Amino acid sequence: MGGEVCERVEVMVCRKCKRHACVEDFLREHTRAEIRLVRCQKICEAPVAGVEVRGRMEWFEHMDRPKALVALAKLVRRREQGKKPKPLQKPLAKRRRRAWSGRPPR
Repeated sequence: MGGEVCERVEVMVCRKCKRHACVEDFLREHTRAEIRLVRCQKICEAPVAGVEVRGRMEWFEHMDRPKALVALAKLVRRREQGKKPKPLQKPLAKRRRRAWSGRPPR
C-alpha cells in the first residue's frame, strides 16, 4: 500500500444487499478502512457503499463490479494518506446516488 496512514477512513456497506460480503472482503484486503455494516439504505438492487468525500457522505450503487471496487479502494487509500481528493473516477461517478448525497446512514 505504501505511504503513511494519516486518517482512519470509515466505509459504510449495506448489510442486507446481496453480495455485500464481496465489497466488504475487497476493501478489507486492499485498504485499511474501517468497514461498518449499516441497515438497508432502501436504494439498493446490488451492493451499496457510502464514504465521506470532501466533507459529504456519498453513496454508490452497484458496487459489485471490479472497476467500481478498484476506484473506491483508490479513493479510500488517497484519504488514508491524507492527500487532497481528486474528482471521482468514472466508475464511481456513474454509480453515485445524487439524491442521497450528504445523507447519513439509516
